Amino acid sequence: MTHKERRLTDAELAGYQTETEAVQSPMDDNRRVRALIRQQSDLNAGYPRLLRNLEAYRNISFSEVVVDTVPVQLMCNQTRLQSLTSETFEKTANRKSQACFLCHLDIGQRGVSIMDENFFVLTNPGITFPGDLTIAATVHQPQMIVGHFSEMIRIARLLTDFSIFFNGALAGASSPHLHFQAGFKNMLIGETQIQSLLAGEKVGDARLDPIIRQPEIDVFSIENYLRTSYLIYATSEQTLVTFFNHFINAFVMVSRQIVRNPNVPDFGSYIDSLKMTESEPRMNLMLKFDPESGKYLLAIFPKRFNRPSCYFRNDDQKLVLGMAIKEALGNVITGNQNDYHRLIDRPELIAKAYSDTSITEEMARDLNDRLRTFSGESHG
Repeated sequence: MTHKERRLTDAELAGYQTETEAVQSPMDDNRRVRALIRQQSDLNAGYPRLLRNLEAYRNISFSEVVVDTVPVQLMCNQTRLQSLTSETFEKTANRKSQACFLCHLDIGQRGVSIMDENFFVLTNPGITFPGDLTIAATVHQPQMIVGHFSEMIRIARLLTDFSIFFNGALAGASSPHLHFQAGFKNMLIGETQIQSLLAGEKVGDARLDPIIRQPEIDVFSIENYLRTSYLIYATSEQTLVTFFNHFINAFVMVSRQIVRNPNVPDFGSYIDSLKMTESEPRMNLMLKFDPESGKYLLAIFPKRFNRPSCYFRNDDQKLVLGMAIKEALGNVITGNQNDYHRLIDRPELIAKAYSDTSITEEMARDLNDRLRTFSGESHG
């Protein structure tokens, strides 16, 4: 069935609104998506795989672990196992026989269209927190942010209850089909830590280092935060887009240093699942829009790869971890109890997973120097 045939109409969603929402008119995309989450979670009419995973989610384990002064939320979560073990960008075997799960939807999976039917919003059955979403392009196209960042901004402006996420092809994405993710705002520990840092509050030894201070945009790096991280606070959409293009160009130059690392593809390699040579740098993104202040908050986590060295071990020291946007935002997820307890007992393994996958300190210094040349003027 096509996305259009799987689309829930406003009439179908009407019964899944709260009383407060029901008296508001007309229905907007925020309300449509909240109603979608309730409909797909309905025990009688919902999405069967999501319902099974919601039941399994009742048994997940959470622990807060302090890693080099910074709190991290560790989660043992079987519902995320498919994403954790995804080999979409790692192996070529049987690739031609694999159907795209964002083109050919699961049994009972339904969604809502946004942005003139260019994107289709679905509930994500791999649950970090209930209400997680996948926002897939309705036409199959490569998982790349270049050329699509303005669409990410538009999605953030439509779905203001949600944080919008993006994983690059070699930075944790589990599908080669262009898609974003989303979740209710401030559910991830890193989101609340970012808000604390911006408010001048302490988060372990982490601190903000200003890189750019201009009337329409502030750019900070977060130091002593386990992974290289950037925060961009902007009042102008155009300035945000211009800076993001500047960031991409700078990070492409820095990424040329990603060569001859064990188990890590050299930057610029051929990506079989995209049928193209890698051209954009590896990163995880979070974007949110505050309709009250009119400000955007963009977090960028530049990466070397999404797999830490422990993933490639063939002994009892192997850990199945994929360091994507949820991990970048402090929620480290594993699929089995043994790994979960080892990470609780040995926080240094979490620190190593971050350092293995983030860009190096030398690369970060190079990137910072290049970012500081930003003038705020559009060059195309």
